[in-house]
Amino acid sequence: MSVQSCVTIRSQILQRLTAISGNGIEDMALSLLALRKDGADPRHLLGAQHRCGAWSAHPGIGPPSAFHTALALLAIQPFQTVSAKQTADRAFEWLSELRGLESHWLWQWKFRLFDTQVRFDPAKSGWPWVPGTVSWVGPTALSILAFRAWHRDSPRTAPAAAMLADRACPQGGWNAGNAVVFGVDLDPHPDFTAMAVLALSDARPTYENLLREALGYLAIRIEKSSSAYSLAWAVMALSANGHGDAGHAKSQLERCTAARFERLPQRVLALAALALEDPPYAFQEARL
Repeated sequence: MSVQSCVTIRSQILQRLTAISGNGIEDMALSLLALRKDGADPRHLLGAQHRCGAWSAHPGIGPPSAFHTALALLAIQPFQTVSAKQTADRAFEWLSELRGLESHWLWQWKFRLFDTQVRFDPAKSGWPWVPGTVSWVGPTALSILAFRAWHRDSPRTAPAAAMLADRACPQGGWNAGNAVVFGVDLDPHPDFTAMAVLALSDARPTYENLLREALGYLAIRIEKSSSAYSLAWAVMALSANGHGDAGHAKSQLERCTAARFERLPQRVLALAALALEDPPYAFQEARL
C-alpha cells in the first residue's frame, strides 16, 4: 500500500474514534492517545481513576489493575495539566507499592522448594495484573514504559526488566506470564512480545541478544498474521528498534485494517492508528 493509502486509512480510523465512546479503560486510553493531537479531552479517563490511585478494566467495576493503570498513565502523559499531573502522582504511588506475590520471602521459599513446576526466578519480580497475584509480562512491560514516559525514577524498573528477561520463552519472545510450565516450553505471543521489547529497548546493551531473538520471532510470527491488534503492537516494536521487516508489517496492518474496518473493536482501531503514525508511536514521551 502507498503512503497515501496509509494516511487515508488512519484518517478514517480517527474519524470513527471521535464518534464513539469507549466502554473500557483500554478503549478510552488508546483512543485518547490516538487522538492526542486532534482535540482529545482526558477528563473522562481522569475521572475513572479509583480513590486508591489505580484504574480497573472498566470504570468503577472490578479490582484495580496494573495493566490498565499503566496504560492510563501512558494515555494522559501528553496532557501535562495540573489535574493530569496530580492524577499521575496518585497512580505512580499505587504502582510503586504494588508487587507480585513472588517478591515476598514466603513465596520465594515456596517456589524454590516446592512449586518447582513453574520455572522462573522468584527473586525477580515486576507487576501483577491485580493485587494478590504474581507478576505478569503485560502489566510489567507497560509499567516500565509508564515510568519512562513520565521520567519517573524508580527502584522497581530495573528488577522488573530483569524479571522480563527471566520470563522470556526459549524460542524467543514472551508468553503472558511464564516461559515453561510442567517442563513444557510455552509459545510466545506477538502482543506480549512487542510490549516487552518496547519496555526493554532502552536497555539494549544489557538485553541485546534477547531483543534480537524476540524481534526475529515477531517478524516471522506476524508475516501472515490477520490480527490487527497483534500487527499494530508488532509494527511499533519493530519500528522502534529499526528492524528491516517493520515496513512489511505496517503494510500488512494497513491491508488488515482496511479489510475489516467496520468490524474492528475500538481499542484495535486506536492501536492501529498509533502504529500507522509516521513514525509509529513507541509509547515514549509524546511529541506534540
